[in-house]
Amino acid sequence: MWAKWGFQYPVTYVFDVSGVSLGAKVSRRDIPSSAWKPVPTKAATNFFNGVECVRFDYSRERAFVSVGFGASDTIELQFTNVTSARFAGVARYYDDRKAAYTLSIDNWGRRATANPGAAWNAADDDRCDNYQAALRVCRGFHLPVSIAINTHMAGSNTMWNVMQQELDRRDFSWEPAVHAQTHPGNAKAYSVRGCKAEILGCRDEILQHLHRIPCGEHVFEHILTSGYKDEDILGTDAGEFLFVRGYNGRDNPTSTDYATWDAAHKFYGVGGLNTKDYDRVFARRAPKGRFFAADVAELNAEFDRARAAGGICYAMWHPDRYLNSVLHDPRPGEDGVQGSTLVQHLSHVANRKDVWYVANGWLYSYRYVAEHASITNQQP
Repeated sequence: MWAKWGFQYPVTYVFDVSGVSLGAKVSRRDIPSSAWKPVPTKAATNFFNGVECVRFDYSRERAFVSVGFGASDTIELQFTNVTSARFAGVARYYDDRKAAYTLSIDNWGRRATANPGAAWNAADDDRCDNYQAALRVCRGFHLPVSIAINTHMAGSNTMWNVMQQELDRRDFSWEPAVHAQTHPGNAKAYSVRGCKAEILGCRDEILQHLHRIPCGEHVFEHILTSGYKDEDILGTDAGEFLFVRGYNGRDNPTSTDYATWDAAHKFYGVGGLNTKDYDRVFARRAPKGRFFAADVAELNAEFDRARAAGGICYAMWHPDRYLNSVLHDPRPGEDGVQGSTLVQHLSHVANRKDVWYVANGWLYSYRYVAEHASITNQQP
């Protein structure tokens, strides 16, 4: 599995430590013949997500070491300036965070009305690519996002160029995910081109056109079109993705946990239904997505509930259903007049140091390693 997926996203290994001095540090190497490299140190007062680091909790005498795999399927860690270090377990969430928030947006390339590949101006400009605009809004809140791509639809080369420009930032702000080539939503629609072309063909075209994808040249996730699945789709996905995400267009308040591993198909899922259906909230107003304090409060309450319970908040919306000028309106909220429910909600969600913000595929890369890594303690 390491050879197939790389597992570069950092996973947090917890150690009980004693005699920790202010000069304590952790180093890593991938093979015995390579040099030890220091792992950067972070503090609880820092805001960070998905980076390799060590955080020492001096009062609890614990070290949280977050590292991903590199040149081999082995990671060696070395502690210095501590009296002892004993492996205690793998943290449920990155850096032992209290809760997680994972966000996706569907349908990049599906509709010409969403201006795929259009010249950039501003996130609230209706002439701009709705998906590039949504991505830049999320980036402004430090919220990484999974984007479900349709490869045989409206965008052509200009869309690929925009996607590559956003990947070239190298800021881990988004991951490409498979939707399908032409967005079939039932068995009859899938029968036209076939599941392999629609799903694996979409995956292969993403890998052909896009480069410098975070965590290696991998597409970890298939987001089902319209939530439709059958045995042909599940068989096509078998062993080809780490996570298959479902969708039902409804609130799913119990969807706050990791999806289970499907041993027969060798992926996590089908799971990850929306904890809260953002589209339903946005669409009940005219124009769609306009700020209303009651809508923001409803979305915030669901995030707060999942966070308080230590769960995963699964969020998603479809940018091609909205006007950039409404959904991304940066002005202060005034009910029905100006402002954006989405923007106000994301400002509530973002930048919390006890929440792990992670794209869907990276979430399940972390989960797989956490469930399958073999740990060996070796004392000098």
